[in-house]
Amino acid sequence: MQKQMTIPEYTEAVKNLLPLAQGDTGGSRIAAMVLLSAYNGREFPLDITELCGLDLDHYFDAMIVIRGRVELQTEPQTLIKDGSRIFESLWQNWKGYHISKRWQLYE
Repeated sequence: MQKQMTIPEYTEAVKNLLPLAQGDTGGSRIAAMVLLSAYNGREFPLDITELCGLDLDHYFDAMIVIRGRVELQTEPQTLIKDGSRIFESLWQNWKGYHISKRWQLYE
């Protein structure tokens, strides 16, 4: 059995993924999708096969974020200072991957 997830672990994983998500690489997009899916999964669904594009450290952070969101029932933006503004900015930066536009990426 796995150990119980803690708020400090979850918070640290969110903080680890944020700088990557705020960048402009393939890994940035994946980190952003993990965070935005934990923030609002209906609007930013996560294709789990994309996790293969993360380096091992960020992959483990992504898994902690997923576990934290599910097990602790806590939205990631509540864990960090100015989280609502930061996540709204992420939303704007990655709005091309919003569910309403995602199909257009594959045309």
